[in-house]
Amino acid sequence: MSDLIILLVSGYLVGSISPGYFFGEIIKGVDIRKFNRLNTGATNTYHVVGPVFGIITGVIDFAKAPLVYYFAVSGLSGLSVLSYDLAISVGLAVVLGHIFPFYLGFRGGRGVASLYGLNAIILVPFNNFSFYSLTLFIGTVFYSIVISQRPEIKEALGEAPARKFLKLGGLIFPLGLLIISQSTMAWIAGAGFSTMFSFDILRFMSPRLNERYLRLKSLAKHKELKRFSGYTLFFFSIFIIFAFFDKNIAILSTIAFIVGDIFAPFGNVFSSKKLVGEKTWGGAGLVFLMAVVSGFFLKNLVLSALPAKIIVGSAFSATILDQMAFKIDDNILVPIGTAVILTLLWIH
Repeated sequence: MSDLIILLVSGYLVGSISPGYFFGEIIKGVDIRKFNRLNTGATNTYHVVGPVFGIITGVIDFAKAPLVYYFAVSGLSGLSVLSYDLAISVGLAVVLGHIFPFYLGFRGGRGVASLYGLNAIILVPFNNFSFYSLTLFIGTVFYSIVISQRPEIKEALGEAPARKFLKLGGLIFPLGLLIISQSTMAWIAGAGFSTMFSFDILRFMSPRLNERYLRLKSLAKHKELKRFSGYTLFFFSIFIIFAFFDKNIAILSTIAFIVGDIFAPFGNVFSSKKLVGEKTWGGAGLVFLMAVVSGFFLKNLVLSALPAKIIVGSAFSATILDQMAFKIDDNILVPIGTAVILTLLWIH
């Protein structure tokens, strides 16, 4: 316990090293926390002090948490060797030090670079896809999106925002396959499709019902005025995948689509450069990243025999197909298309 406390305190002290602040004082003679984004992070250093110093700050901030994490799990510190999961707490101590440095009145950076650095060493060199590492990764993505305070967030949640969170409920299908038979889940998806299909037909026949549905702006999209809803198409895809494809492929293709669809709009926070139509590089990168992490997490948890190429293939397929979903609805194209591609990869 004493060794853990020493590592936590050491992590905090390493994290509190704020190169951006020192560059501002030494190069410009200013406290960069009084300018632009009001913090000591790499982005603020880039704008206030200069590009070179901003890049150096970013590299140091990114490397702090991985360095301390490595010392904690390798024993190079001379203290007790921590498990990969327990060492996450030491890495988070680095992040806290970065955000709340004691000698700067507890006003430092935002910790995004340090968090992504911590995720990088956990998921890549140590291949740790435990519940704790997955929670850290998802928390990091949400944190970086929320604290960015950029208008892209409001834009991403602009139309039918509740659908982004409601779709999380769709994970009951791929995760449900872990405890319920595939045929049963296919029947459940089929029942959901029949229900939503019938509702769509009724609202097409009743302008008043259709109008009331579209007034639910947090749940409905205006483009569904004369089109089947995304809910109907989603249930249809799940039914097809669960009824006709291998269990492992059904799980991966469904999860890749769900996590990609939820996070893709937030990719604008990282890069709003257009890729295809209204799709962005940031969105594509986030779809691929989230699908890969989710896939390897499942491999580590329950799908140990699943080849890595299938996981990467599902992420790559979902990313590419998402860019092509401008004529065919993404609720159809992405999950079913990914399942077809994975089947071909599996056969070969």
